[in-house]
Parts: sequence; structure tokens; C-alpha cells
Amino acid sequence: MKFTSVKRKLRVLFCLICIMIITASVPTGSSILTGVAKLIKSEGKKTAVIVIDPGHGGRDGGAESSSGTCEKDINLAIALHVKELAEKDGHKVIMTRDDDRLLGDTESGAIRSKKTADLIERKRIIDESKADFAVSIHLNSFKGDRSVHGAQVFYPQGKEDEKVIADSKMLAEAVYEKISLGLDDGTNRPVLAKGDARILKNVSVPTIIVECGFLSNNKEAELLESEEYQEKLAQFIYEGISEVNSLNKTQKSVENTFDSKLHDDETH
Repeated sequence: MKFTSVKRKLRVLFCLICIMIITASVPTGSSILTGVAKLIKSEGKKTAVIVIDPGHGGRDGGAESSSGTCEKDINLAIALHVKELAEKDGHKVIMTRDDDRLLGDTESGAIRSKKTADLIERKRIIDESKADFAVSIHLNSFKGDRSVHGAQVFYPQGKEDEKVIADSKMLAEAVYEKISLGLDDGTNRPVLAKGDARILKNVSVPTIIVECGFLSNNKEAELLESEEYQEKLAQFIYEGISEVNSLNKTQKSVENTFDSKLHDDETH
């Protein structure tokens, strides 16, 4: 049986809780169970700082559907829906852009230079945010086979910070699982490490790229152009973020509680 990073972390968390219950120096386990349940409920509500990065913008339209819809506009629409969901739950959201523009040095003449400056600025925003998560939203295109459809999710490749890489992979798996199960479109792709995307290089924040679908597929492009479908995608992306955030906060609190108990036992 193959376990994803999220499932492995759940197993570790379950084991920690079991150890806390077994080693608790109280007459009955029921009060411990109640305490753990309260802890999980309260910690699951802890807020996070989330960077949402709608890809492309301005003169850089990204991919384009056969009807002429630009990727940049759909990316922004999905990102704004994710922002709305996250802020409703009290999270702090940092948008790399919230309108139709390129970032960075827009005075540089060539569009290639503008794109490079744009990516550098996006990376700077993420690095300086000290966020809990960063999610870059994009769309795919593959004109070599217009039947290809469905989402893909990428995480950083490398060993700069193994924990950040591992946390990025866990986030990627959680988000993809929500999208795959939610859309139920017949696709089931593994999340992939990607080393050639600037935004995924030398990461200091758990970061993923979510390719929400293929504009080169006419049927999927029509869906991606609809607000209802954009809202669905945003919901699934946010559910993945929320799941990992709750798990991280709960595990950290359980570990701290467990460490504190061990310390108390050692001093008595």
C-alpha cells in the first residue's frame, strides 16, 4: 500500500496521540482523549499566511484557448476565489498580483526581459513573505495532443532545504488529491518535482505550482472559462491547503504537549 506524505504524517500524528494516552499519568484515559480532541479541534482552526500567485499578466498572456481566452485572466479569477475562501477562515493572504499586470521592472523593452523581471519579483514576494504556503496558479497547453486534459501539480526539486521540499510535496499531494477527487475527470497523475521553474528554485517557503487544466483541450477550455468551474477549482485548492495547515498545526501542538509531558515526568 502506498502512502502519500499527508497519510504518513497522519500516521505519525496518530502514533503520538496514542503514546500520549498510554503514558498519561491520570486514572482514566477518557479525560486525555477529551483533551486531545479539544486540542485537535482548536489547533485545526489556527490561521496561516498564504501567498497566492496568479501566473502571467499584462503583456504576458500565457497560454490561450481556441476562443482567444488568455490564461492570465483565468489564473487571476481562480486565485481571487481562493483568496476569498482563505480570508473567510481568517487566514492572511498575500497576492503577487490582484489585477492584470506584469510585476518587476516593466520599463525593460523586450517582452522576454519583462517576463524574467516578473518572475524575479514573484519569487522575491514569496521569499520575503515568510509564509506558511505559496501556491502559484497556472493553466497548461499541449497542442500536440488536444485530447490531453486534467490538472497537474508540481513541487520543488532539490535538496536546499529538505523540510521545505517535503512540506511542498505534501501540499502538492493534498491539493492534487482534492482536485482529482472533486472533478472526477478520469485523470490520476502523480505530483512531480520540477527543477526548471524559477519560482520553485531555492525555496524557503513550501511552494507548489497548480496547473488547473489544459486550454488546448476545447472541452476543458470551455469549463475553465466558466466562473462556476473556476470556483470549484478554487474550493479544491483551498481544501488542500486547509488540510495541510490543520495537520501541521495539530502535529506541532501534539509534539509540544508530548515533549512538555516528558520534561515534567523527568523533573519529578
